Amino acid sequence: MELKDYINVIVGRRWVILTCTTLIMAAVLAISFLQTPLYESRVKILAESNRAGETATDRLLTLAFTDPNTFIQTQQKIIETRTIAEAVRQRLEAIYEERRYGDDASGETFVPSFIPDPDELMKRVKVERAQNTNVFDIVITTPHPMLSRDIAQAYADEYIKNRQLSAIKQVSEARKEVWNRIQEVQNQIEEVAQEAKKYTRENRPPELEASATQAVNLWATLYEKYLSLRIAEALEQRGLEIIEPAKAGLKVSPKIARNALLALFLGLLLGIGLAFLVDYLDSSLKTREDFERYFESSILAEISRFPLEEGVRETVYLTRPESPAAEGFRNLRTNIMFINLEGQLKAIMITSPAPREGKTSISFNLGAALSEMGKRVLLVEADLRRPALQKFLQEIPEKGLVDVIMGQVPLEEAIASTGVPNLDILFSGPKPPNPAEIVSSSSMQRLLQGCREIYDFVLVDAPPVLAVSDAVAMAPYVDGVLLVSSHGMATRDGARRTVEMLSKVEARILGVVVNNVELSPRRYGYGYYGYYAPYYYYSYTGRDGEERSSFLERFAKPFRGTRK
Repeated sequence: MELKDYINVIVGRRWVILTCTTLIMAAVLAISFLQTPLYESRVKILAESNRAGETATDRLLTLAFTDPNTFIQTQQKIIETRTIAEAVRQRLEAIYEERRYGDDASGETFVPSFIPDPDELMKRVKVERAQNTNVFDIVITTPHPMLSRDIAQAYADEYIKNRQLSAIKQVSEARKEVWNRIQEVQNQIEEVAQEAKKYTRENRPPELEASATQAVNLWATLYEKYLSLRIAEALEQRGLEIIEPAKAGLKVSPKIARNALLALFLGLLLGIGLAFLVDYLDSSLKTREDFERYFESSILAEISRFPLEEGVRETVYLTRPESPAAEGFRNLRTNIMFINLEGQLKAIMITSPAPREGKTSISFNLGAALSEMGKRVLLVEADLRRPALQKFLQEIPEKGLVDVIMGQVPLEEAIASTGVPNLDILFSGPKPPNPAEIVSSSSMQRLLQGCREIYDFVLVDAPPVLAVSDAVAMAPYVDGVLLVSSHGMATRDGARRTVEMLSKVEARILGVVVNNVELSPRRYGYGYYGYYAPYYYYSYTGRDGEERSSFLERFAKPFRGTRK
């Protein structure tokens, strides 16, 4: 497929795309409006190391900050624990209890109808880290903006409290260990001092003096460490800090504008895909290229659709000579004359792939168009099963084609005049029990040969190719086959089978007449079809029966002569 083919599919199936897009957008918007709104509140927390002394907490924070991602993941796991959730619920119960009885010093009046349980709190909390910083957010989402705020603030307070108590506990345990070690060293110093009393200063052993010096130095170091731990224990609360408290939650769901845009994009995507699927499954012929490709022949004419009363056949070439349909028959006549430059094309079979595609109407109007050129034309009604030419005339002779082939009457007596100069007709006659044998007989071949000698053109109205075998059987007896295919009825498979069946008997396909084409410049199928000349320069009869003329006709009339 070329680019224009893709564009044609999109334009031609635009209603599929629009319908799909509209349905998806309507469904998404309906769900969005029915969805419970969610509000998000967040607390920003700064986590920095406290270096008041080389405590166990200092080493822990230093290790954590060497990998911020690991630190945030650790804090997330801590915040999402049930221990924190239970503490948050207890804090919220206390806060709302104070507000309910007017004891809240902040003056807050919001008290929710319910407080989420720990399991629900664990589902609604998440932690987000600010890029390349020591700041992370505790984010809470609930159906109420004030509830989101209170839960987020409670989570921040309980998390910091939990971390501070944990850190203080670690420092306290480390301080106790250092103090126990100090007591051990102090006992060791006392033992060394007792041993030193046994000697005078002059004869005291050097090893004893070294042990005493080492014990004293160790005691001084441990005691310094002990003092540092006491300071760290007092200052441990400075490790975590709320730098932005929780505020009333902002609406984060549903995002109607975003959902509408996504629905529009998804609808267009699915609609276009569905349009191509429908086009792939639709085997009907729509464009000029389709008819030419599948019939393997050129288009000789396009006959526009014209309104008719139910059950009435009209020779539009004669009754509406300036209509677009009549102009289509003129184009067909011109192309037939061009093909017949050498005068060898006399017997033309007019058929179609399927019934009700307009072959009989095309036959009669083409005969009228050729007769207008002074050519003697004979219409042969070879559709013995469902004859339809009689609808174009009021008086129908009793004898016809079947009687001539059976030898009951001569050809001259069976031929009837249509009332149109140079246009005669040979009706089918009585319906025979064996139509296929009659039209494929040698008598039929001789009859057509005799008609060639009398008339300039012999137009044979044959049955549809795919319905019965009559047309294929007659094809070798004529000089060419004109295929009539109705837009809106023709299918790819029907076109292929028609060409295949006629090719087996080596029939010469002259071309295709596309019938029932929409008036130009309206669009039919995926392409524009050319009837601009009759549409712009000729008057035509409207659906209400009144004669009209186009804008260009009215505009140009004062500047040119009257059209004959």
